[in-house]
Amino acid sequence: MPDARLRYPDRPLSDGRICLRRWREADVECVRLAGTDPRIPRGTTVPDPFTPTEGLAFIHRQWSRAESGEGLSQAVVEVDSGRAVGLLWVALRPQPHVGGLGYWIIPPARGQGLATAAVRLVVPWALDVLNLRRLEAWVEPDNVASQRVLRDAGFQLEGRLRNFITVEDRPSDALVFSVIPPEP
Repeated sequence: MPDARLRYPDRPLSDGRICLRRWREADVECVRLAGTDPRIPRGTTVPDPFTPTEGLAFIHRQWSRAESGEGLSQAVVEVDSGRAVGLLWVALRPQPHVGGLGYWIIPPARGQGLATAAVRLVVPWALDVLNLRRLEAWVEPDNVASQRVLRDAGFQLEGRLRNFITVEDRPSDALVFSVIPPEP
């Protein structure tokens, strides 16, 4: 049964440069470009190899995540062009009031601070609307760019979970970053 708390924001979250919104079938080119970075399909359900049919299936899976109560997957979109350039995902962990965060930006749009801007947009919304006491992200130790995104968005490194995730059928450590609501 879907979790009633998992509803898209009433209006897309935006800082004037980017917005976070529900995926559209027209965003399939973003999915194709995501697959050009071998790291993205390795840790997500982005299709590799890409076909238009598989790209649309990916978008439909993103819609079903909210319907199933699994989490909210939103496209990161450039406001001026309307072009989807990434994904931002908030999931509910099994622990009450704990959420998980995931994101990626397509290779041609990197280096512009878009991932950091997207994470900054979603954090206050997720903590408030989803009533989270903690939002966490797990990052492979060699993914320095993702660690920078999280630090720049106010997350703190908490520690290392050894052999916590599986990457290409091999165990890998994960660095745990989190953010909590400010004290009243």
